[in-house]
Amino acid sequence: MMNQNKSVWSVLLMFLAISVFGIGCGGEEEKPKQVVTQKPTAPKRPKAKTVDQLVSDLSIDNRIFLSEDEAPRRESERIAILNFFNAMIQSDLDSIKSMLSYSDHMELDTMSKENMSSYMDSVSLIELLTGESPEGTSCVMAIYEIGMDYQVQMWFYQNKGSDFTFSAAETSPNLIEKLSGNLVQNYFDLKSKQAEIALQPDEETSYSLAGEITSTDGSVGTDESRPGPPPSRPGGPLGQ
Repeated sequence: MMNQNKSVWSVLLMFLAISVFGIGCGGEEEKPKQVVTQKPTAPKRPKAKTVDQLVSDLSIDNRIFLSEDEAPRRESERIAILNFFNAMIQSDLDSIKSMLSYSDHMELDTMSKENMSSYMDSVSLIELLTGESPEGTSCVMAIYEIGMDYQVQMWFYQNKGSDFTFSAAETSPNLIEKLSGNLVQNYFDLKSKQAEIALQPDEETSYSLAGEITSTDGSVGTDESRPGPPPSRPGGPLGQ
């Protein structure tokens, strides 16, 4: 019986020795594994819809032309411009007024009294060109095709939140005859030139009235840099 007890204790001692050896000499303690958490990535911003997509989605009049190259990058600007000129060509006075600066409301009322709808019905095309003023204000130039005649409107626009406001800029009836190249940039170059001329004494230079170059003796002169017929825009409808 004593020998049996000794064998039991010897087995226990052997296990204890292994346990002690494992704890004392078994190397370093295992370090807790670091959990790598992946930072959530922000969803990619959706690309702006193409002009063709917006024209279809918004049911824009097919007489309005805005090329993809001329369109602003931001989709909200594209929508505002297309909606504004769609309201214009449809003579939707309430929609126009909701996007028009307060200072232009009276002019709109005058146009409505002069049968704006009849005038817009005669428009065969509105081509839109966008850009910025030298001061950085966004703008859009509208070139109206009416038969064989072309008229230009320039509009500045600003947005606050989701609201866009359009303000009319000064233009002359025969402005299209004076523009060439980059028409938006050329418009501001011409305005700057006219402003410089206006500051000079009348007896020393000619001055510009209503978009024409007039000499001090009252005779109408010619501007050699002025192109003749309306410009042809490769890839666009004008001149085709």
